[in-house]
Amino acid sequence: MDNYNDIAAKENRLKEKQILLDDTIKDGKLSKYEIVKRMLDGLVKEIEELKQILFTDLAVTNNSKEKAEKISKIAFTLQNCLDIDNDNKIAEDLNWLYRFIRYMSKRVQDNEDMNYVQPAFKVASELKEAWDGIPQEYRNN
Repeated sequence: MDNYNDIAAKENRLKEKQILLDDTIKDGKLSKYEIVKRMLDGLVKEIEELKQILFTDLAVTNNSKEKAEKISKIAFTLQNCLDIDNDNKIAEDLNWLYRFIRYMSKRVQDNEDMNYVQPAFKVASELKEAWDGIPQEYRNN
């Protein structure tokens, strides 16, 4: 039965990736706003899932370490989207927030430390909320 659940989970992940690919092909390409929005949505979702795993297991497991690594990769990708070369204060501040999320991930992976998960979740949730609050007329620029 566990094998079936694993296969079903993999099929769901493949479907999600196929939907993103179809959206990209159908629309020609996603706007920069939409790409970052989807990454932030994914970041919040992954941290939420990490919290659930940690709450269920009450310890850091290989599954939670893999989830933390995925979170770190999303945060790193978001960092790479920033324009920090032009002395942009907002980009610098976002860079520090993404670094904090990556720090949380490393603490989970290397030190089995769960203390930073909730603060990182709060940061990611507030970033997502702020991004969703961008007025429509600025979203395609």
